Amino acid sequence: MTSGIVTNFRGLRALVVHRSDSNRTVLEDILGRLGLEVITLDPGHLTVDGSPDVDLVLFDADEDGFDPGDLSNLAEMPSIALIGNEAPSRLARVFRYQCDSHIQKPIRTSGVFTAVLLAVNGHQRSQRSADQLETMRQRLAGRRTVMKAVLSMMSEQGIDEDAAYERLRRGAMHRRIPIEEMARESLGPDGTSNPLSPEARISRKA
Repeated sequence: MTSGIVTNFRGLRALVVHRSDSNRTVLEDILGRLGLEVITLDPGHLTVDGSPDVDLVLFDADEDGFDPGDLSNLAEMPSIALIGNEAPSRLARVFRYQCDSHIQKPIRTSGVFTAVLLAVNGHQRSQRSADQLETMRQRLAGRRTVMKAVLSMMSEQGIDEDAAYERLRRGAMHRRIPIEEMARESLGPDGTSNPLSPEARISRKA
């Protein structure tokens, strides 16, 4: 089943960081035939703030003079390591930068499409997971803030949890803001109840 999987790479821009040799020539040709726009760059010509705006990066993991960390936006795009030397130190660098896929050198026709497909789709899945995790983290933080505001209202106003939450909810509806934002505004800078705030006055009148 291929539903939701990107298999057409036409129009994507690929940066190949590799010295000019037969491997780079073969790779350029294959990527071009897959529909990608290829930009080549010698590892020694890359600067920290000079990495092009691309959709995919392929870099020579055997190049001692090149650090993938020089690509400031590496984490924002799929990456493929070109590996010829399987020395542990070289592979550790690939692992450290969490490459999405790899291609074994010498580069041949077979394997490039697979590597690109895995890199592009794997990176998208990782980004979706990261976005979902961040959303969950924000929701959890918001719920904690609401609970903190509810507990503060219970203590200061002598009401139970349901009544405190209802006053907070009605105050948020009155302000037409999310209840999490209402809770944050009802707490002072130090995280304690702010009885002088408009939100606190609304809560007491609710």
